[in-house]
Amino acid sequence: QEERLSTLNTECKQLRERGILPLSPLPRIPEWLASRIYVADRYAFMYCEVPKTGCTNWKRTFLALMGNIKSSKVMTQNQVHSFNYTKLSSFDISGQRSRLDNYSMVMFVREPMERLVSAYRDKFLHSKHYKKVYGRAIISHYRKNPSRVSLTGGHDVTFPEMVRFILDPERPLVQDVHWLPAHHLCQPCLLRYDYLGKVETLGRDAADLLARVRAPESVFYSSPKDKRSSAALTGYYLAQLSSKVRQQLYTFYYGDYKLFGYPLPSDHWEDCRN
Repeated sequence: QEERLSTLNTECKQLRERGILPLSPLPRIPEWLASRIYVADRYAFMYCEVPKTGCTNWKRTFLALMGNIKSSKVMTQNQVHSFNYTKLSSFDISGQRSRLDNYSMVMFVREPMERLVSAYRDKFLHSKHYKKVYGRAIISHYRKNPSRVSLTGGHDVTFPEMVRFILDPERPLVQDVHWLPAHHLCQPCLLRYDYLGKVETLGRDAADLLARVRAPESVFYSSPKDKRSSAALTGYYLAQLSSKVRQQLYTFYYGDYKLFGYPLPSDHWEDCRN
């Protein structure tokens, strides 16, 4: 933890010194940011949600901590996401500031390319909503001579097409939280974070965090069993991109690489093509 937070603080300090970030804390937390922060008053800690970093299971754990459910395994994914959680946006300015000053702040991150591939597979291979909303728009905007079936269903967006959409400043739809950079979602240079967990060490970090907040032994984090977006699988998808596009993608996620201590990828993904 000390090394991760030290890296984060050092990188944030450099951004402030270069005038990229304000020197003083935000006078008021924007609504969009406050609505991403889950509050556990009983344990005096708050969790900022970054999709594709195990957040569904963190929500289950949150509900168990707050006594809303007896076991973190009993709710389906849809039930978990539809629950009415207490968020920082629920409080007035003084309530928000008091919690920001006195509670522990937590966020979890993931190697950016693995998170991106996980988002692609989850949303464009399995989600009817994303196929309908994003899929049809992406195919219409970026594919030459798309078939009527593809335009209607939006079901066969390729990974390179998704990446073109992400990198396009004139994209037809707004970006989505499932692939926006984590530092944009949780603003770790503008808010003070006390714990920075990583998907790569999720089991250990989750147990450590729950011990720090003195959670009862009956509450535990169930690590997701899904290993679909391993390094090898991520390499398979990145190998579908040209070297130029890969570099543009690394630049898009550069803040996450620097702030969270992930090494920038060496351009070796073509080795995975076979």
